[in-house]
Amino acid sequence: MRTSHISFFLTSLLLHFLMPAFLSATTTCFRGGPYLQELSHDGVTVVFENTVPTFAWVELRKKGQATVTKYYHEVEGQHQAYDYIQAPSVALPVQNFVIRINGLNEKTTYEYRVCAQKIDQMKPYSAKLSTEYASDWYTFTPLDTKATEHHLLVMSDMHNRSDVLEKFLTALDYTTASHIVYAGDMMDNMQVGTVSSTAAPREEPYASFINSSVKLFATRQDFSMLRGDHETKGDAADYFGKYFPHQSGKNYNAYRWGDLEVVMLDGGEALPDDDPTAFSSTLALYNPYRQEEARWLEQLIQTPEYQTARYRIVISHLPIPCTSEDAAQAGAKFFSDLMVPILNRANVNLMVCGHLHPDTYTFQEPAEGSTFPTIVQGYNSALRLDIGDGTITLRVVDADGQTLFSKVL
Repeated sequence: MRTSHISFFLTSLLLHFLMPAFLSATTTCFRGGPYLQELSHDGVTVVFENTVPTFAWVELRKKGQATVTKYYHEVEGQHQAYDYIQAPSVALPVQNFVIRINGLNEKTTYEYRVCAQKIDQMKPYSAKLSTEYASDWYTFTPLDTKATEHHLLVMSDMHNRSDVLEKFLTALDYTTASHIVYAGDMMDNMQVGTVSSTAAPREEPYASFINSSVKLFATRQDFSMLRGDHETKGDAADYFGKYFPHQSGKNYNAYRWGDLEVVMLDGGEALPDDDPTAFSSTLALYNPYRQEEARWLEQLIQTPEYQTARYRIVISHLPIPCTSEDAAQAGAKFFSDLMVPILNRANVNLMVCGHLHPDTYTFQEPAEGSTFPTIVQGYNSALRLDIGDGTITLRVVDADGQTLFSKVL
């Protein structure tokens, strides 16, 4: 019998026979979250972070019913425990859990909570677990596959300004949004930081924008996070997928929400691969990655899922099209030059971009060299899209809630 099997067997016995009462005081265990990712008509991913070594799971029930089902993060036949993110600048490792729940019924309201049990000792032939913790109960509802009305919020380039993010979310009425998209550069760097109380303020996903999202909506509604060029930098950049997991395993994805198809493109670093000032420039291989993405996009636009959509929105952190001749934007230009010819054949209704930090926004219809309109928002503005009855209504606001631009496509 393998050592790992014995350890798992003993752990299971302990979980079954040594189950102390749940503690509701979450501050001693749960550090961040929970928040929802990739909510669909039949599933959702729950992400959360703990402060001590734990074995963790999610409990789910239909609203109004008592029967509870437990879901775990399973890896190669074992329940995942204390799944650490260890970065060079972190005095203590970050413990991040990603748990996918499938087999749900659309338009059905569910209740869930995250639970954990402290691991005091884990040895090859023995395990000791103690205190159990449970969060509050939260609710969510899977998507409607037949939805014909959609309300999207798009924000980018917040650069660690959680207070500004909250203003934008409020100004765009996040309570009536069906989808919320963060289109990159929500952080200055993908940096976990230090736990020292005397060090500089933490700069990490939770402090930058996840905590604000959880406070306002993310326990009951998911958000989609695109990687910006600043999320390619930092000692936690390689762990992007642990904070923002995708079932596809890729940072670029496409989603069919009712009769709306949304394509989210990942351009990576804006600098060229060989730029000596780029973070980890000796490791950069973005051009082959972008070429792989272009092949994926070419295949995507030929699928029935894409072609039968009534509306098609493409979101990219890096601008598409990109006409800059600045050497510092050579990576962005390479990415744009790959994507524009494909998108020109894809009947795109609207391209939404960030990265450029315009004073307000820019809108072109169609943008130069393309067959589709492009709007660039972010840093000083945010965008709401109300889609239905054959139209797409754009509204751009500033952080004070003043409407800067509105248009019906």
